Amino acid sequence: MSDDTIQLGMKPIEIWPGNLEPEVCGDSTIHKITFTDTREYHPRLIAKILELEENRRLRKRYFRGACGTKIHHLDKWASTEAELITARARALFRKVLECEHAVVDLSWANVYRNGDYCLPHSHLRSTASIVYCLDPGDEAADDSQSGRFCFVDPRLRNCCQHQEGCMTTPFFPGMAAGTMLIFPSQLVHTVNPYAGMRPRITLSWNINKHALPGAALPADAGGEPQI
Repeated sequence: MSDDTIQLGMKPIEIWPGNLEPEVCGDSTIHKITFTDTREYHPRLIAKILELEENRRLRKRYFRGACGTKIHHLDKWASTEAELITARARALFRKVLECEHAVVDLSWANVYRNGDYCLPHSHLRSTASIVYCLDPGDEAADDSQSGRFCFVDPRLRNCCQHQEGCMTTPFFPGMAAGTMLIFPSQLVHTVNPYAGMRPRITLSWNINKHALPGAALPADAGGEPQI
């Protein structure tokens, strides 16, 4: 393995495929990219997450509107596939913010089951947040917005199409399998109630240019969990 690749089984995988570049997505502060080599690592990574979900000690489920079931700390999963996608998240941070360093403050998976959703929120202790779609889940025939990630922030022009500063229109950036999205952590975002039966699975990272003191996860420090 070199600094530019990660070995998955017998095959070296580029951390950043040279033919891909992030694109602006609706706002100059939001960028996304879709990786096309997902067959190389999605099946094993999805299987790993579903295995970890069965471990009561590792999984966190606070309430239905807190983004389904969470499994924190990708770096502790003993998964080469998780190492690869984390390396890609850090590379995306460095590219978009044009900096040399990218330090993960907190990382986690979200497993949404039927009826799960995520209340509108922002992220603490973070310059930029990244979300990656492993499996968007089932499409609902009677609800085209089922399980969709969106921004609901009055600072975004796309959310204020009728009056400046008045949030009337959720902004859906689009999240297919293999899509990675980076945005300022302070932007308010949410996930609509999921109506599918297959698990909807995403990964997330909060990243800064430098490490921060203290516990990244309030629950680790004995405080209240946050979504």
